Amino acid sequence: MIQSEASNGIVSPPITPTATCDSKFECNVCRKVFKSKSGLTRHHNIVKKYNISRSDLDILPENTTRQFKGILVHYIHKKLPSGYKKLGKQTVSIPATESQFYAVFKDHIHYYSARKNIYKCIFHGVSANQILADILEMQEWGLNFMSNVNCKSRYERGQLVVEWKQQKNSDFNGNLTQAGHIYFHFFNSQAMIQ
Repeated sequence: MIQSEASNGIVSPPITPTATCDSKFECNVCRKVFKSKSGLTRHHNIVKKYNISRSDLDILPENTTRQFKGILVHYIHKKLPSGYKKLGKQTVSIPATESQFYAVFKDHIHYYSARKNIYKCIFHGVSANQILADILEMQEWGLNFMSNVNCKSRYERGQLVVEWKQQKNSDFNGNLTQAGHIYFHFFNSQAMIQ
């Protein structure tokens, strides 16, 4: 089970087994359904490992992490300014190292693939807004999520997904470049950043 309280006092969403009426167990974060409580427990134990710092990641000073959170908020405000009315899925992309992503979102990581080099944090519904505001230490903002989007997507309506991926590119001489990015995937009827 992911720690329920982060070192900065932010409480992450509880991860408790939820039995559905047909005796299946659902993860309340990613919505995966398991046939048994032990399957759900195994899933939670795997998720817990994603939130344990690896030795190859740099440990950033708190002040540096706080400054980076301010940069993230700045770029979200820039992409989704006050009065922004575009509907549906919106994505904000910000360059970031893996260590920067981890410093901000540790204790909220719900998916990690070493092979693909991808992390994901998944937040749902009305609490998603507050949890992200707490993580970024920015209480003066809000996002209204759309309740009835009629479009196909790999994410659910009302879901906020924060993802880190490393992109690689090669030029005509075969020189390889790579850079990590944080992607904020919002699904909204109207973004109102105050």
